[in-house]
Amino acid sequence: MANHTDKVRANKLKTLRPRKHELEFFIADEIELTSFRDEMASMEHPFFSMKGGDTRVRKYENGNITVIVEPTASGIATIFDKDIWIYSISKLQESMNNNEEISRTICFTPYDFFVTTNREIGGRTYNELEKSLKRLSGTRITTNIVYSDAKQESIGFGLIDEWRIIDEKKGKLDIGMVEITLPNWLYQALHKRKVLKISSDYFRIRKAIDRRLYEIARKHCGSQREFTISLEKLHLKTGSTANKAEFKRMLKNLAKANDLPDYSIRYDAKSNMVIFNNRNLTPEQEEKEQKREKGKREIYKLKNSLAEKRV
Repeated sequence: MANHTDKVRANKLKTLRPRKHELEFFIADEIELTSFRDEMASMEHPFFSMKGGDTRVRKYENGNITVIVEPTASGIATIFDKDIWIYSISKLQESMNNNEEISRTICFTPYDFFVTTNREIGGRTYNELEKSLKRLSGTRITTNIVYSDAKQESIGFGLIDEWRIIDEKKGKLDIGMVEITLPNWLYQALHKRKVLKISSDYFRIRKAIDRRLYEIARKHCGSQREFTISLEKLHLKTGSTANKAEFKRMLKNLAKANDLPDYSIRYDAKSNMVIFNNRNLTPEQEEKEQKREKGKREIYKLKNSLAEKRV
């Protein structure tokens, strides 16, 4: 029997020429989101600043990972500017899930962006959006985290390639829409499935440091029961410019409030470790996770035993 699936049919069509061009632009407003996505490398490593006006060149090294962040004259793009990244890739992922065409050039109304990311709507917010676009466009990243199939030691890119405010009507596009082109690096991350679902309550998190801690918890703890990390390494991963005493104070305040989406957090002063726990884990999921961890320990013991026998 012939296979008439869309994928096979698309490959065997003789009547139509191959598609020569990608979609010219993608209209984000037309997509209703069922969930939000964040890019994995920027969740784990500090691509974005915790505060506005940070004009230092930042070099971050963790193991074999290097990230160099170079600012604009007004500073590095902030964790709140990153909302434009999250908004864009969430809309693109939703379309991909529905087998619709996408493009790395995205058009959206400021209104849809504000509503989706839980922001106030007003003149000041419109001005802040334009400032965010300028910081994203000007901030440069150099990293050895590469999503392209081409072999490269490192790659450099802006957090967005370009942006503009559409000042005349163009087809379905309204006057005043924002048009941005995402960097190919981020577009490749989306296609390589290097994104994670995050809570819609992420946009309700007020403080920059709390947003970073949520991202790190989501990346490392995920759906596991627990994730433990040293205070020193967590401080490095956040990219916080606060000294360690101040960072510890902020961490303790968050642990006391205990209202981070999805995860609880506590600090063990004796071991100087920070522990994240998944607050949404069901008993069935916890049992499954315990079995998985037990299996990993048994495999580890077996590998060590085989290594000792070889010696």
